[in-house]
Amino acid sequence: MSATEATATMERPQGARWLAAIPAMMAGACSIGLIFTALTPVLPRLSAQFGGGKVGAEIAGQMVMSVPAIGLILGGIGSGWLIERVGARRLLLASLLLYALCGSAGLWVGDLWALFVSRTLLGFFTACISTSANSFIGEFFDEKGRGRMLSAMTVVGSLLATCAVLMSGWFGEHVGWRAPFAIYLIVPAVLFTLAAIGLPAIPIRTSGHGEAGQGVFLRNWPIYLMIGALYVVLMMTSTQISYLLTERGITSPIIQSRVISMAFAWLIVGAIFYGTMQGRIGWAPTYYIGLLSLGLGIGGLGFAPDAWLAGAATALKGFGAGILSPAFIHLVLNRSTPETRGRALGLMTTSMFVGDLANPIVVAPFRAVFGMHGAFISLGSLVLLGAVMAFFTGLGRKAPPAAGHRRVAA
Repeated sequence: MSATEATATMERPQGARWLAAIPAMMAGACSIGLIFTALTPVLPRLSAQFGGGKVGAEIAGQMVMSVPAIGLILGGIGSGWLIERVGARRLLLASLLLYALCGSAGLWVGDLWALFVSRTLLGFFTACISTSANSFIGEFFDEKGRGRMLSAMTVVGSLLATCAVLMSGWFGEHVGWRAPFAIYLIVPAVLFTLAAIGLPAIPIRTSGHGEAGQGVFLRNWPIYLMIGALYVVLMMTSTQISYLLTERGITSPIIQSRVISMAFAWLIVGAIFYGTMQGRIGWAPTYYIGLLSLGLGIGGLGFAPDAWLAGAATALKGFGAGILSPAFIHLVLNRSTPETRGRALGLMTTSMFVGDLANPIVVAPFRAVFGMHGAFISLGSLVLLGAVMAFFTGLGRKAPPAAGHRRVAA
């Protein structure tokens, strides 16, 4: 039995409230997915509106997409602290409202720096949404149910991101470059309504052993380091694969897009299988499968001579990513007690996006020494080595002992 299972005592909402609560608990994956997809089709027009010249326009577009990561990192640190003071439900509802306000700022702001600030704040409130929504999953589900819920959440978040891209393209074509910012009003409004109806207040808990954010980090820092390192590798098909394909002579944007899309399609497949595999064979074996799939996929891209094999390797990577994404949340939930859950989940979010931002910095020396193909092969090999080490060290087979807690406020 995990730490959270030993101490979680809240009863689930019943009937219609539970039907509303289930999608509300998926708010984390939904809000994160929208950040990096809802504006992609209109970035050239947005950049032309705010940027000065071709170079300035490109930089403006890149910054609009990258500054939310800063907010996500800071929000991951701050969200756990906020949960302990206002509670998960209040934080979720308030963050959804502020997410809508900051996300939709492009509908009316006319200054590039104001847009940067709004996008940074959007990242902060996204982290708060993710931490608080995931707290409810830890509260209401046992070990097997948690895996199924996290699997469904990853699938729904990925499908919503895909729909957001399609909606953004239509809005941008027929209404204008500002119109896709309205997506940030629609989705939070639906999630806010569902959360207000379905999710009860989780009692604010304090630790009987004087737990603090520093204690949570010191106890789990190897886990956060592992998550950050794996997110560096997971970002390879977002930041580096186009350069790899170009070096192989695969320069057609259409063919490149088809290869890259395999990662997203098979991520959904991996997420679907995660709940079933975790329920039948346990968390640890499922996690090892995810690591093996990721390592073979990234390493295989380094060897792939043509688009067909590159697509197959990308699919393998996507399958591994679909397993690992919910597995990370599951691991942190299983290693947390109710009173430390918020801080633990928040630090997990921080480690994820530190890994995202670190990708170009980490990959640069590998490219300099081994070339682009060698960089993929090297990083894939390191993941496979990590899978072997995780197997022999027994990562995830034992849950930490439950810490005592007491409730202080409803």
